[in-house]
Amino acid sequence: MSIEHKTGLRDMGDLEHTVTDYLTSHPDFFENHTEVLTKLKVPHASGQAVSLIERQVEVLRQQYRQMERKLVDMIEVARANDALIERIHRLALVLLEGGTLAERLYSAQEELRSRFGADEVSLFLIHDQATDVDAGPARWLKRDDSGLEQFREFLKAGKAYVGRLRAPQLEFLFGEQADRTASIALVPLGDHGKLGILAVGSHEADRFGPTLGTAFLARIGELVTAAIQPLLPG
Repeated sequence: MSIEHKTGLRDMGDLEHTVTDYLTSHPDFFENHTEVLTKLKVPHASGQAVSLIERQVEVLRQQYRQMERKLVDMIEVARANDALIERIHRLALVLLEGGTLAERLYSAQEELRSRFGADEVSLFLIHDQATDVDAGPARWLKRDDSGLEQFREFLKAGKAYVGRLRAPQLEFLFGEQADRTASIALVPLGDHGKLGILAVGSHEADRFGPTLGTAFLARIGELVTAAIQPLLPG
């Protein structure tokens, strides 16, 4: 390739940048020179050339469709959030209605099944000493219970967990229903699960997955904790 040819390519590139910069800096150029618009042709995906105005209209239509899809998605998310807030509000009300520890835990279990779509709900309360206080559907565990060792990392993290568990963990949480439980949500009750664990199971493998946010689970854990803490034995 000759030096002249290389220079020509460089000059052409410089010219394109100059034109681009000028048009970007002067967006009203085509308004002042409408005759140019009728002469410009832009390649179209169909293989046919179209005028610049037609191309701009098509681009605007595509942008509109994208914005419309985003708006629909935002509306759906807002509706889902509203429904979730309503369910959490209802959970708070029924927890307050219960007068005893057992009543409040039964209410929590029923709400999670009926309004949150849980197939399995297990509750575990942790206490240093053996206790005969009626905890309804919950199971009392001592802090040194060997079964809790399987959840040491979960309790150490002190945050809600969603996903899958090993067979021994599922059996500990759900007993005979372990084989049917395909995905779970674990929620600590109290700071780092000091008071216990709430385990929610689903027969659907994708019901509780990594993409599911845990913020609402944390709120549920806080509500249940606040409802039962005053009624726990000292």
